[in-house]
Amino acid sequence: MKKFTSLSLSRYLAELSSKNPVPGGGSASAYAGALGMGLAEMVARIGLKRASAETKPALQQTIKTLQKLRKNALQVVDLDPRVYGEVMAAYTRTRKVTDAVKKNHLIDEALDNSFRLQADLALLVAMAKESLHSLEGLVKGSITNDLRVSRSLLGAAFRGSYETAKINMVYLKDPEKKARAGRALEELQKRFENGNSPH
Repeated sequence: MKKFTSLSLSRYLAELSSKNPVPGGGSASAYAGALGMGLAEMVARIGLKRASAETKPALQQTIKTLQKLRKNALQVVDLDPRVYGEVMAAYTRTRKVTDAVKKNHLIDEALDNSFRLQADLALLVAMAKESLHSLEGLVKGSITNDLRVSRSLLGAAFRGSYETAKINMVYLKDPEKKARAGRALEELQKRFENGNSPH
């Protein structure tokens, strides 16, 4: 599988707009999330230059958190196309499987993996939004506009990852797995909408 994170942005966009199904919405959502996190990280680093002794530790911690979230989100840019491929492969492999229970189990396994990847991405984005809330009280001036842009990118990333996770949930056959996935999405939605640190 191609490593999309090694491509230039212009090349990635060319791949994204091609007739191929990957990279698709899940990968693009991860890219948008990583961009939003990176922009917030930039704001924090600029703020650190002007920070007082009292606010420096909080900014340093925010930078550390955003850096980790960004790296994890960026991994999903490559992981999502791979997981999508596994879902398609599961449908192909089970075409000749006559046992409906076995067939549904194999497909559900792949769908569940795809769901979890995007649900995990949604969580990363929600956590990044919580960091924005703390940043807003630590930086001043025109740089705060970049925080608003970051928030918009994170909003797009969350909605994209949420919808991609949801479509995988919709096709799950196992009612228990589907119900569990639905509850997880509800919790993620609440956390993102709250947007503030739970601590």
